[in-house]
Order: sequence, then C-alpha cells, then structure tokens
Amino acid sequence: MRNSSLYVGAIVLGVIGIVIGVLYVANVALGYHPTRGYVALGVGVILLIIGIVGLVAMRSRGPV
Repeated sequence: MRNSSLYVGAIVLGVIGIVIGVLYVANVALGYHPTRGYVALGVGVILLIIGIVGLVAMRSRGPV
C-alpha cells in the first residue's frame, strides 16, 4: 500500500465525516444531537486537511 492511498483514504473519510456532521446538525436523517454533529464536522475537516496536505507534500518531493 502506497502512502498516497493513505492520504486519499483520509480525504474520503473526511468527506464522509463532513456529510454525517451536516446531517446531524441539520436534523435531516440521523436526528439531532447537540455536540455529535459539530464533532463529526470538526473531525471531517481535520481529516480532509491532513489528506490534502499529505498529497501535496508527497507530490512536491522530487528525486534529489
């Protein structure tokens, strides 16, 4: 398993976390919970940032 697949996995999990957080906050399908939605949004955003930064950092490293 390459390192880029780990970062892509982090991006996918981040997007899923953001979607779940929005569904919790909007009280659409999962019900309402005062903190669970915001925690899911925060974790999703953090994972998304980690995935994007990891891909960019990995891509910018060239052969030395």
